[in-house]
Amino acid sequence: MKRMLVLEAKDEHMNRPCFDKATYAAANDRIIEMVKESHDWENTEGFIADGVICPDEYEKQSMRIVCILAESYGYDGCRATSIESQPNEDVLGVGSHAVKAPRKLSTLIWLLQRSFEQGSKVSWDDMPWLFRINRENTNKLQHTLKKVAWINVKKASRHEGTAMVPEEVHAHALRNKTILRQQIEVTAPDLIIVCGRVVFCALHVMNVLGREVLPGRQWQVQAVEGGPRVLEVSHPRNWWAYAALYQHFEEVYAQIA
Repeated sequence: MKRMLVLEAKDEHMNRPCFDKATYAAANDRIIEMVKESHDWENTEGFIADGVICPDEYEKQSMRIVCILAESYGYDGCRATSIESQPNEDVLGVGSHAVKAPRKLSTLIWLLQRSFEQGSKVSWDDMPWLFRINRENTNKLQHTLKKVAWINVKKASRHEGTAMVPEEVHAHALRNKTILRQQIEVTAPDLIIVCGRVVFCALHVMNVLGREVLPGRQWQVQAVEGGPRVLEVSHPRNWWAYAALYQHFEEVYAQIA
Protein backbone atom coordinates (compact mmCIF):
# COMPACT_ATOMS: atom_id res chain seq x y z
CA MET A 1 0.00 0.00 0.00
CA LYS A 2 1.41 3.39 -0.98
CA ARG A 3 1.36 6.32 1.41
CA MET A 4 -0.04 9.81 1.00
CA LEU A 5 2.92 11.32 2.86
CA VAL A 6 5.92 10.05 0.93
CA LEU A 7 9.52 10.27 2.07
CA GLU A 8 12.42 9.45 -0.22
CA ALA A 9 13.26 6.14 1.46
CA LYS A 10 10.89 3.22 1.86
CA ASP A 11 11.00 0.01 3.85
CA GLU A 12 11.47 -2.55 1.10
CA HIS A 13 9.72 -5.27 3.10
CA MET A 14 6.65 -3.32 4.26
CA ASN A 15 6.39 -0.86 1.34
CA ARG A 16 6.04 2.06 3.69
CA PRO A 17 8.05 5.26 4.20
CA CYS A 18 11.09 4.71 6.38
CA PHE A 19 11.75 6.82 9.41
CA ASP A 20 15.30 8.04 8.95
CA LYS A 21 16.93 9.57 12.03
CA ALA A 22 19.25 11.87 10.12
CA THR A 23 16.46 13.14 7.88
CA TYR A 24 14.24 13.63 10.90
CA ALA A 25 16.90 15.51 12.88
CA ALA A 26 17.54 17.96 10.06
CA ALA A 27 13.83 18.50 9.41
CA ASN A 28 13.08 18.86 13.11
CA ASP A 29 15.70 21.59 13.47
CA ARG A 30 14.01 23.51 10.66
CA ILE A 31 10.57 22.97 12.22
CA ILE A 32 11.73 24.30 15.59
CA GLU A 33 13.05 27.42 13.87
CA MET A 34 9.68 27.84 12.13
CA VAL A 35 7.91 27.68 15.50
CA LYS A 36 10.30 30.24 16.97
CA GLU A 37 9.81 32.59 14.03
CA SER A 38 6.03 32.59 14.52
CA HIS A 39 5.95 32.81 18.33
CA ASP A 40 7.15 35.23 20.99
CA TRP A 41 8.99 32.30 22.55
CA GLU A 42 11.66 34.38 24.27
CA ASN A 43 9.12 36.39 26.27
CA THR A 44 5.59 35.02 26.55
CA GLU A 45 5.17 31.91 24.36
CA GLY A 46 7.54 29.26 25.61
CA PHE A 47 6.90 25.84 24.13
CA ILE A 48 7.83 22.18 24.08
CA ALA A 49 9.72 21.44 20.87
CA ASP A 50 7.61 18.36 20.19
CA GLY A 51 7.98 15.39 17.87
CA VAL A 52 9.73 12.05 18.28
CA ILE A 53 10.73 11.49 21.90
CA CYS A 54 13.51 8.96 21.30
CA PRO A 55 14.46 8.54 17.62
CA ASP A 56 16.53 5.39 18.33
CA GLU A 57 13.49 3.63 19.81
CA TYR A 58 10.92 5.07 17.42
CA GLU A 59 12.91 3.83 14.45
CA LYS A 60 12.63 0.22 15.66
CA GLN A 61 8.84 0.11 15.96
CA SER A 62 6.79 -2.17 13.73
CA MET A 63 3.84 0.19 14.33
CA ARG A 64 4.96 3.81 14.52
CA ILE A 65 2.46 5.84 16.54
CA VAL A 66 2.08 9.62 16.48
CA CYS A 67 -0.11 11.22 19.16
CA ILE A 68 -1.62 14.62 18.37
CA LEU A 69 -3.02 16.70 21.23
CA ALA A 70 -4.12 20.28 21.86
CA GLU A 71 -1.39 21.97 23.90
CA SER A 72 1.11 21.64 26.72
CA TYR A 73 1.00 23.28 30.14
CA GLY A 74 3.62 24.94 32.28
CA TYR A 75 6.22 25.74 29.61
CA ASP A 76 4.97 29.23 28.81
CA GLY A 77 8.14 30.89 30.11
CA CYS A 78 10.76 32.25 27.74
CA ARG A 79 12.31 29.02 26.52
CA ALA A 80 12.05 26.08 24.15
CA THR A 81 12.12 22.69 25.87
CA SER A 82 13.05 19.65 23.78
CA ILE A 83 10.62 16.76 24.04
CA GLU A 84 13.62 14.46 23.72
CA SER A 85 14.39 15.31 27.37
CA GLN A 86 11.18 13.48 28.41
CA PRO A 87 12.86 10.26 29.62
CA ASN A 88 15.04 12.24 32.04
CA GLU A 89 12.92 15.26 32.95
CA ASP A 90 9.31 14.00 32.44
CA VAL A 91 8.26 17.17 30.63
CA LEU A 92 4.89 15.56 29.79
CA GLY A 93 4.15 14.80 33.45
CA VAL A 94 3.34 11.08 33.44
CA GLY A 95 4.61 10.95 37.03
CA SER A 96 2.59 13.94 38.20
CA HIS A 97 -0.70 13.78 40.12
CA ALA A 98 -1.74 17.08 38.52
CA VAL A 99 -1.37 15.82 34.94
CA LYS A 100 -3.81 13.18 33.69
CA ALA A 101 -3.93 13.10 29.88
CA PRO A 102 -0.35 11.92 29.16
CA ARG A 103 -0.57 9.13 31.73
CA LYS A 104 -3.90 7.82 30.48
CA LEU A 105 -3.02 8.05 26.80
CA SER A 106 0.29 6.32 27.52
CA THR A 107 -1.64 3.49 29.18
CA LEU A 108 -3.60 2.88 25.98
CA ILE A 109 -0.37 2.99 23.98
CA TRP A 110 1.28 0.53 26.38
CA LEU A 111 -1.52 -1.95 25.72
CA LEU A 112 -1.17 -1.54 21.94
CA GLN A 113 2.62 -1.74 21.96
CA ARG A 114 2.73 -4.82 24.18
CA SER A 115 0.14 -6.54 21.98
CA PHE A 116 2.16 -5.76 18.83
CA GLU A 117 5.34 -7.03 20.48
CA GLN A 118 3.89 -10.33 21.67
CA GLY A 119 1.72 -10.89 18.61
CA SER A 120 -1.52 -11.19 20.55
CA LYS A 121 -3.89 -9.00 22.53
CA VAL A 122 -2.93 -8.23 26.12
CA SER A 123 -5.48 -9.95 28.34
CA TRP A 124 -7.43 -8.15 31.05
CA ASP A 125 -5.61 -10.21 33.67
CA ASP A 126 -2.22 -9.05 32.34
CA MET A 127 -3.05 -5.35 32.24
CA PRO A 128 -1.06 -3.31 34.80
CA TRP A 129 -2.91 -0.59 36.71
CA LEU A 130 -0.96 2.24 35.17
CA PHE A 131 -3.24 5.08 36.29
CA ARG A 132 -1.67 4.69 39.74
CA ILE A 133 1.40 6.83 40.23
CA ASN A 134 4.39 4.94 41.57
CA ARG A 135 7.95 4.38 40.41
CA GLU A 136 7.25 1.11 38.59
CA ASN A 137 4.31 2.53 36.64
CA THR A 138 6.14 5.73 35.78
CA ASN A 139 9.07 3.73 34.44
CA LYS A 140 6.73 1.65 32.26
CA LEU A 141 5.06 4.73 30.86
CA GLN A 142 8.38 6.46 30.27
CA HIS A 143 9.56 3.44 28.29
CA THR A 144 6.27 3.51 26.37
CA LEU A 145 6.68 7.16 25.43
CA LYS A 146 10.21 6.58 24.16
CA LYS A 147 8.63 4.63 21.28
CA VAL A 148 6.21 7.30 20.02
CA ALA A 149 6.01 10.83 18.65
CA TRP A 150 4.02 13.49 20.52
CA ILE A 151 2.72 16.61 18.77
CA ASN A 152 0.65 19.57 20.00
CA VAL A 153 -1.33 21.58 17.45
CA LYS A 154 -0.94 24.69 19.60
CA LYS A 155 2.77 25.21 20.12
CA ALA A 156 2.68 28.04 22.68
CA SER A 157 2.35 26.39 26.08
CA ARG A 158 -0.50 27.38 28.40
CA HIS A 159 0.09 28.56 31.96
CA GLU A 160 -0.50 25.83 34.54
CA GLY A 161 -3.88 25.95 36.21
CA THR A 162 -5.69 27.54 33.25
CA ALA A 163 -8.22 25.76 31.10
CA MET A 164 -8.02 25.05 27.40
CA VAL A 165 -9.81 27.58 25.18
CA PRO A 166 -11.15 25.65 22.16
CA GLU A 167 -11.25 28.68 19.85
CA GLU A 168 -7.65 29.50 20.71
CA VAL A 169 -6.47 25.96 20.04
CA HIS A 170 -8.29 25.94 16.70
CA ALA A 171 -6.79 29.28 15.67
CA HIS A 172 -3.27 28.17 16.61
CA ALA A 173 -3.72 24.92 14.71
CA LEU A 174 -4.62 26.84 11.55
CA ARG A 175 -1.64 29.10 12.10
CA ASN A 176 0.61 26.04 12.39
CA LYS A 177 -0.76 24.20 9.35
CA THR A 178 2.55 24.01 7.46
CA ILE A 179 4.44 22.99 10.59
CA LEU A 180 1.95 20.24 11.42
CA ARG A 181 2.02 18.86 7.88
CA GLN A 182 5.80 18.68 7.98
CA GLN A 183 5.82 17.05 11.41
CA ILE A 184 3.45 14.31 10.29
CA GLU A 185 5.40 13.70 7.10
CA VAL A 186 8.83 13.45 8.70
CA THR A 187 7.62 11.12 11.49
CA ALA A 188 6.21 8.68 8.87
CA PRO A 189 3.47 7.27 11.13
CA ASP A 190 1.52 4.07 10.71
CA LEU A 191 -1.13 5.15 13.22
CA ILE A 192 -2.09 8.69 14.24
CA ILE A 193 -4.01 9.01 17.50
CA VAL A 194 -5.84 12.35 17.65
CA CYS A 195 -7.05 13.38 21.10
CA GLY A 196 -10.24 15.38 21.38
CA ARG A 197 -12.85 16.79 19.03
CA VAL A 198 -11.30 20.27 18.94
CA VAL A 199 -7.97 18.94 17.66
CA PHE A 200 -9.54 16.52 15.19
CA CYS A 201 -11.85 19.15 13.70
CA ALA A 202 -8.96 21.58 13.23
CA LEU A 203 -6.89 18.94 11.42
CA HIS A 204 -9.93 18.00 9.32
CA VAL A 205 -10.59 21.61 8.29
CA MET A 206 -6.96 21.89 7.15
CA ASN A 207 -7.15 18.53 5.31
CA VAL A 208 -4.04 17.38 7.14
CA LEU A 209 -5.39 13.86 7.64
CA GLY A 210 -7.07 13.37 4.26
CA ARG A 211 -10.58 14.28 3.10
CA GLU A 212 -11.84 10.74 3.65
CA VAL A 213 -11.01 10.90 7.37
CA LEU A 214 -14.09 12.34 9.08
CA PRO A 215 -14.66 13.73 12.59
CA GLY A 216 -17.21 12.25 14.97
CA ARG A 217 -16.07 8.64 14.60
CA GLN A 218 -14.37 8.21 17.93
CA TRP A 219 -12.61 4.89 18.50
CA GLN A 220 -13.07 3.91 14.85
CA VAL A 221 -9.82 3.40 12.95
CA GLN A 222 -10.04 5.25 9.64
CA ALA A 223 -7.73 4.64 6.72
CA VAL A 224 -6.93 6.62 3.62
CA GLU A 225 -5.50 4.85 0.60
CA GLY A 226 -1.85 5.70 0.59
CA GLY A 227 -1.92 7.19 4.09
CA PRO A 228 -1.56 6.23 7.74
CA ARG A 229 -4.46 4.95 9.79
CA VAL A 230 -6.13 7.59 11.97
CA LEU A 231 -7.92 7.17 15.28
CA GLU A 232 -9.95 9.91 16.96
CA VAL A 233 -10.28 9.40 20.71
CA SER A 234 -11.99 11.42 23.40
CA HIS A 235 -9.76 13.62 25.52
CA PRO A 236 -7.75 11.32 27.82
CA ARG A 237 -8.55 13.39 30.91
CA ASN A 238 -12.06 11.86 30.72
CA TRP A 239 -10.84 8.26 30.82
CA TRP A 240 -11.68 7.31 34.38
CA ALA A 241 -12.33 3.56 34.42
CA TYR A 242 -9.90 0.78 33.54
CA ALA A 243 -12.73 -1.43 32.23
CA ALA A 244 -13.90 1.21 29.75
CA LEU A 245 -10.36 1.88 28.57
CA TYR A 246 -9.69 -1.83 28.12
CA GLN A 247 -12.88 -2.19 26.08
CA HIS A 248 -11.75 0.65 23.80
CA PHE A 249 -8.31 -0.95 23.50
CA GLU A 250 -9.92 -4.24 22.40
CA GLU A 251 -11.97 -2.38 19.77
CA VAL A 252 -8.92 -0.58 18.41
CA TYR A 253 -6.66 -3.62 18.43
CA ALA A 254 -9.28 -5.68 16.56
CA GLN A 255 -9.30 -3.04 13.82
CA ILE A 256 -5.55 -2.85 13.31
CA ALA A 257 -4.24 -6.34 14.24
